[in-house]
Amino acid sequence: MVHPHVRSSSDPYDGLEDQLIELIGLVKIVPPLIQQDRERRWHEISGRPVDDPDSDIIDTFGSEAGPEEGYGFAKYDYTIYVAAVVTAWESFREYLIRELYESVFFYNLTAYPALTKLVKEERQRWSRRLDSIRQRYRDFMAIKLTDLPSWEAVAHAHQLRNALVHNLGQYTQDYLKTKMARRPQDEDTDGVMHRYPDDELIDQATIPLSEEFVRDVIGSLLRAAQEIREAVAARNAL
Repeated sequence: MVHPHVRSSSDPYDGLEDQLIELIGLVKIVPPLIQQDRERRWHEISGRPVDDPDSDIIDTFGSEAGPEEGYGFAKYDYTIYVAAVVTAWESFREYLIRELYESVFFYNLTAYPALTKLVKEERQRWSRRLDSIRQRYRDFMAIKLTDLPSWEAVAHAHQLRNALVHNLGQYTQDYLKTKMARRPQDEDTDGVMHRYPDDELIDQATIPLSEEFVRDVIGSLLRAAQEIREAVAARNAL
């Protein structure tokens, strides 16, 4: 869900920056708090007097946590990482839309309901398709987004978001086509990193997420927004 200030902020970049910084804080702060709470529960259980010599700490730990916590091992950190990536992408897309809309559709069309309807429908298309946004930046402002240095990171974040939302977080062919795609690397018993062929990943393996990786993805979107803001400002100054 996009935070309201991304849309309501007087400056779209300021709204985006506020949202992305909060998301970086979310992935940095919350997963460790969850882990600390689990460790506290484990230590509390392990310090209790033992009534049943056959009981095991891990059984008690799982029983008290219950199924809603995955018996103490639910991957809440992954869920938080997914939410952060998806929200960051939706916020970035809203930034793209506002930056474009407020640069080229600043006319008061209230006296022209037919034109108002066409503009509204056009903006709705931008919300559904990234390629429509790219095309309109090129058509209306002569800005080719794909030529920006940061656009590879944008393409990566977009396909990562699509895989997380539409493919249960598993690899897709489109995600693996991005130059920044993160592939799993498992270390075998001899310390050699094993690389998997793409056809063994698509629809089978889950894209690994970590705090560092997610923070990099979010940070790359903020850097891209900075480049876009500069390109728009240069165009508007002509």
